[in-house]
Amino acid sequence: MSTRKARLGNALRAIRRRLDLSLTEVAARTGLAISTLSKVENSQLSLTYDKLLQLAEGLQVDISAFFEPDPTAQDRLHPTVTARRSIARKADGLLVQTPNYDYRYVCTDLTHKAMVPIITTIRARSIVEFPTLSRHAGEEFLYVLRGRIIVHTEFYEPAELATGESMYLDSTMGHAFLTVPGPKSAQILNVCHSPNASHFRSLLDLARAQESPAQGQDEAWPERR
Repeated sequence: MSTRKARLGNALRAIRRRLDLSLTEVAARTGLAISTLSKVENSQLSLTYDKLLQLAEGLQVDISAFFEPDPTAQDRLHPTVTARRSIARKADGLLVQTPNYDYRYVCTDLTHKAMVPIITTIRARSIVEFPTLSRHAGEEFLYVLRGRIIVHTEFYEPAELATGESMYLDSTMGHAFLTVPGPKSAQILNVCHSPNASHFRSLLDLARAQESPAQGQDEAWPERR
């Protein structure tokens, strides 16, 4: 049994259990045969890159999740101290402007972050401005810094939040944020969390896919440590 096959099988089983899905449900989401998925989980079969991408998209996880080694119990009991630290001044951050949001990613010098902090200015005022609801891996916390917002989600009625109020939500659920009409656009602190090592890059790619040609000229600030 190869280490690569074993790692892929363990990762797929862990992701499936975390999402509370049967093999049948994974097959329906991804288009892969149940027999193929079973062989992968039992470390009898590997997958091509195209099939891995198909699997990741169907399960709405980052493809890197299938390659990361599982932490051992010893690692969880005695975590490694990284002593990492990042300070973000007022003018710091990577700005990405889209028709509905202005995202300012902060602490971009840290790589492999489980949390991605974003200062988001919300300019959208109607749900019709969103072709589709946003969805991505992980969970997120939002805190209203200025103004009032309306949070639309896939499975709940819209919820209005005022300055100082907050919400925690499942990021794989479709969601969109609107600003309530006022003198200024609303602004929130949005902290997205995922154990995937490349979560920051995945979120940045999603945001940049929404940029207009005139807005997409910002130079990327690579994560450095």
